[in-house]
Amino acid sequence: MKILMVTMAMNIGGAETHILELCRELNRIGHDVTLASFGGVYADELISLGVKHVTLPLHTKNPASVMTSYNGLKRLIRDGGFDLVHAHARIPAFICGLLHDRMKFRFVTTAHLNFSMNALWRKISRWGERVMAVSDDIADYLVDEYGYPREKIYLTINGIDTAKFSPDVPFDDLLASHGLKKERRRIVYISRLDADRADPAYRLIEIAPKIAENFPDTDILVVGGGTEFETLCDMADKVNKDTGCNLVTMTGAVSNINEYASAADVFVGVSRSVLEAMSAAKPVIVAGGQGALGIFDETKVTPAVDTNFCCRGFDLADGETLYGWIADCLNRSPEERAAMGAFNRAFVMEHYTAHRMAADYEEMYRAALAAPVPFKGKADVVVSGYYGFGNMGDESLLDVIAATLAEEIPDVKIAALTRHPKADAKRTGLRCVSRFSPAAVGTIRGAKLLVSGGGSLLQDSTSRRSLKYYAGVLGIAEAFGVKSYVYANGIGPVRDKSNRKLTAKVVDRAAEVSVRDADSADELRRIGVTRENIRVTADPAFLIRPYDEHRLARTMDRIGVKDGFFAVSLRPPVQKNTDTSLMHVADEVVDACVKITEEYGLVPFVIPMQGVQDGEICRYFAEKYNERMKNSGRAAVLYTPENAPELIGVLSKAAFVIGMRLHSIIFASSAEVPVVGLEYDPKVSSMMKALGQPFVVDLAHSADIGGETYGCVCRIMGNRVEIGRTLAERAAEMRERCREDLKTAHGLVRGQR
Repeated sequence: MKILMVTMAMNIGGAETHILELCRELNRIGHDVTLASFGGVYADELISLGVKHVTLPLHTKNPASVMTSYNGLKRLIRDGGFDLVHAHARIPAFICGLLHDRMKFRFVTTAHLNFSMNALWRKISRWGERVMAVSDDIADYLVDEYGYPREKIYLTINGIDTAKFSPDVPFDDLLASHGLKKERRRIVYISRLDADRADPAYRLIEIAPKIAENFPDTDILVVGGGTEFETLCDMADKVNKDTGCNLVTMTGAVSNINEYASAADVFVGVSRSVLEAMSAAKPVIVAGGQGALGIFDETKVTPAVDTNFCCRGFDLADGETLYGWIADCLNRSPEERAAMGAFNRAFVMEHYTAHRMAADYEEMYRAALAAPVPFKGKADVVVSGYYGFGNMGDESLLDVIAATLAEEIPDVKIAALTRHPKADAKRTGLRCVSRFSPAAVGTIRGAKLLVSGGGSLLQDSTSRRSLKYYAGVLGIAEAFGVKSYVYANGIGPVRDKSNRKLTAKVVDRAAEVSVRDADSADELRRIGVTRENIRVTADPAFLIRPYDEHRLARTMDRIGVKDGFFAVSLRPPVQKNTDTSLMHVADEVVDACVKITEEYGLVPFVIPMQGVQDGEICRYFAEKYNERMKNSGRAAVLYTPENAPELIGVLSKAAFVIGMRLHSIIFASSAEVPVVGLEYDPKVSSMMKALGQPFVVDLAHSADIGGETYGCVCRIMGNRVEIGRTLAERAAEMRERCREDLKTAHGLVRGQR
């Protein structure tokens, strides 16, 4: 890939070091990296490694400098042939965001920290088509403060060059330059010394006399520069004068951080600097300007990782507390400190390498490049469906249809008709148009292809108006001579005579028709469709890629999965010819799940896949289950997934799924996990039949929903391996069918059909 990195400047700092290591590693593994910044010592280092650098005044929000940077980046992007532009920090992201609006290049950003916030900054801050966050709490911040879609946020770590930061790095010349003796012990603190970060430096100099009194063979080095540097130097000079020795050394900004980390006997710091010291096999005290955790060991892993070793949300360390941690380390034997350092280096080697960080970025880059292209002018393809209503299954269909069409048809321009175009555009990155607006007609008119699907669009069991809307959209395409594709639809039931006639008419006139199961094809024949070429395909959701294991592990930690579990997806029944009440279904399934927990030791994860509709029944289920199990120490977990790839990943860890929502069945089978289908609509039994699975409970006609559900689960638990093998085979077949749909769409767009 050819990548343009854009940041403010490349002087010493945590974010700058992150960019340094990222550029170095991407360059090492063969990517073509260009860096634009105001320069600095790290820029010089990258230039020496063969990374191209362009100097622009990106370090300041001075209007003249911003305009100079804007024009310079515009020329660079126009002429550079970059695959994507990657901005770090607010000013570069703001400028690149303005250019992205006009030039439509692929654009990603990294969030290195929680920025200070006011109304102006919230309004003008720009984020890319994908965002990398360096910790979970920063990801939460992006969602909470900016409303950025979580499914487009990726997580990485501060990758460390473990060869550069190792216990073998020599530091004799370093000590000589400061007039320090090697036989003495050293406390090293490294940080940028600005007002919001320098509190530990103040505390360390404050307790320096006490350290000298109790540990007279110890020196203190404060490494870094910043706005507080001169004040801290004055404090250090006074301490040195009062103690009569060169106790505290203030180094200022330096570039040979690895030598200082190697020289430490005890290290104090946060974020990247503490990870670098850990890589150098040093005992570390995690303490910074936003909080402190103390001596790092296995008990501090979770809070350290969750905050990217920055301690956000924890109390600052006062002087007495900091002294206690330092004394604890210094009082330990050399062998104990060596063991602490060995644990720390092993932790970094397993979790925090620069190679892993680069792999995380490559994953984000590939996702950004595979997404539909931003565009001006007319769309090639318009996608119509039940989009923008908060139903995870249908929203995932829009995502996967757009993404796979973009993969199949290079540079295809895709628009979507949705309920909430502004929010949906932000979530999907597509051009979204209100499904009922005049603009929708104009968008269809200018397109080459209308894709109607997937989902159960042509049916009147939920609403007659719904069928007329989707048939009307197909009719508009026909009126303007735009090819239409009834794409992987679930058909029916269509009961009304006029609706059957209308459905037959629009389906017969479509350029291509595919349905997601054989029952849908039969329904089309029953309602009078005469065309011969109706292809039985599969639901496009089978093409959704779940989270990788690394990202999934972080998700499982976030939602608190500790023991074995199964998943339950409930929704209110919608068929008008059933007497089955909402709460009766929940009560029956609760009965089954209590027996399942008692028999197999598994607890239910309850998943409302369409929050507004499913919330009530799912909450009711969880409350009733927990009331029944209150003395058992087990409880149902109400789990609202962020997106379909996350949910498929979570379901892959479940023992089985009890599902009413069609896409809970599809997602589970895609993950090769057995399913009990609760049939409220014929599409559930149709899908289970297509999957070769007999575990279906007919809610409208069952005299014992709970008993039948429990019986299905017992049969599944006795044969999970064979069922999983069958599902794997069927899911692979479904994916192949879905790919045929993509080839058909490709041919329609290119005029080959």
